[in-house]
Amino acid sequence: MRIRLAFCALLALALFDGVGAQAQSLAELRTTLQAALQRNLGRSMLGGALPHVDLKTGTLTRFYPTENHQVILKMGEIYVMCSTLMSEDGREALVDYYITQSDGRFGVIRTEIDNRAPLRALMEAGHATRLE
Repeated sequence: MRIRLAFCALLALALFDGVGAQAQSLAELRTTLQAALQRNLGRSMLGGALPHVDLKTGTLTRFYPTENHQVILKMGEIYVMCSTLMSEDGREALVDYYITQSDGRFGVIRTEIDNRAPLRALMEAGHATRLE
């Protein structure tokens, strides 16, 4: 009976092509990246807002998360996730989170708020591509 079950299990695995396994891996990666981003936000937020200092003016702005974007970009070992934030005065700002893995854990290594130019340049140079 055990041999028959093992054979059926192997047969079922043989019938699946690699696409299903890749899709599951991609879903797991997305979930892991989203969890890493949420941990980072939990540590970075003060009073429910993400504080941001404009280094040109010295102005402190508090941003509130409103929407996570579905697209994830990949640059070698780095992933980029994007979301939309809203300031206290209602201004929307895009934020890009650069995430990588070390010692089996993912973590945010850079956050760009309202500064999409570096990411656009990386995409145009072919360094950042859509994770699919």
